[in-house]
Amino acid sequence: MLGIPLGLLTANAVEWGMHKYVLHGLGKKRGTFWAFHFHEHHREVREHGYYDPNYERFPLGMHAQGKEAWALIASAVAVAPLFPVAPFFVGTLWYSSLNYYRVHKKSHMNPAWGEQRVPWHFDHHMGNNPGANWCVTRPWFDYIMGTRVFTEGGVREDNVLGFKQIPAWLERLLPKPESLGTFAPKPAARRAA
Repeated sequence: MLGIPLGLLTANAVEWGMHKYVLHGLGKKRGTFWAFHFHEHHREVREHGYYDPNYERFPLGMHAQGKEAWALIASAVAVAPLFPVAPFFVGTLWYSSLNYYRVHKKSHMNPAWGEQRVPWHFDHHMGNNPGANWCVTRPWFDYIMGTRVFTEGGVREDNVLGFKQIPAWLERLLPKPESLGTFAPKPAARRAA
């Protein structure tokens, strides 16, 4: 059963690292497999106020959302050989891959939901600093790595775990989000085209 919390932490760390170093690092170079994220997804989201119309396409094509899905499938296949020795860990990684896709897609199909439920990811796209807030499903590694940047005047999570509600005893034990994150000024209003 220890595999479940280890799987959740591993998945969040991989989510953070892949987003920062692969999707934004390698992905800044046009023509690479990973360029879809920075050059297509970010552009669409900025143009449409966090909404990404490309999530309406079939999810397994060779477009931005398809490449995202294929990368998640490949990662699930890559860890499959570990299943006999670490079934809870691998099962949690598989769950985390599905949850990542579900949360990411839902947040960009329903911007109001995304802003309220994953404000750290909303800040990544709509704030002034796309070089921060690397997590999508939960902000854990953004807090651990010091990359959680709040947009001034924006929605913020109530707790560092990124859950809407947690028990009062746990909330008292955890640091407040504002004690670990930093603040960026609110982005300037975009002119309508």
